[in-house]
Amino acid sequence: MLGFGWYAVPESFKVYLTVDINEAAKRAFGDEKRKETENFGTIEEQKQDLIKRYNLENERYFKLYNVKKQDLSNYDLVIDTTEGNPEKQADKIIEAYQKWIEE
Repeated sequence: MLGFGWYAVPESFKVYLTVDINEAAKRAFGDEKRKETENFGTIEEQKQDLIKRYNLENERYFKLYNVKKQDLSNYDLVIDTTEGNPEKQADKIIEAYQKWIEE
């Protein structure tokens, strides 16, 4: 249900993490654990697969639930993870969540 929790649990604090597609492909291509299930020869092939899967997932959600997960208005917080480190991004989420709780 990755990327779909905002719909399934509407009263929750909803976070959407984005990443530049080129960086996403680079990260995925370099992930040794993925090599067991994916066999792409280039980062560009990895990128095209990511795009294809993203589009198929969006189509499926729309057909089944009439929702578009990429509509950022569905989320309380949107964070671009292209740059920066996970600890700083986690701190942003915690800070925004604490504000959300107080409201």
